[in-house]
Amino acid sequence: MTEKKKLKLLILSQPQRATLEGLSNRRPQLAADPIRDELVALGLVAQQGVRWALTPTGKKVLAANSNRRNKGGFSV
Repeated sequence: MTEKKKLKLLILSQPQRATLEGLSNRRPQLAADPIRDELVALGLVAQQGVRWALTPTGKKVLAANSNRRNKGGFSV
């Protein structure tokens, strides 16, 4: 039998969503950004050299947040 992976519901605040979208659109980022640090702690973004990039999980969350019907959150 395979054990089902427990899904974790992730609900991002408006500043977190905006930061995630900004990173996906390659907008310039500040050196110190507490909201981006929260996204790093959640495992949604990672630093690649000087730039920041979305992780595969971050891309899924961003895609789910862009869906207007899915306003409750996203299961990781």
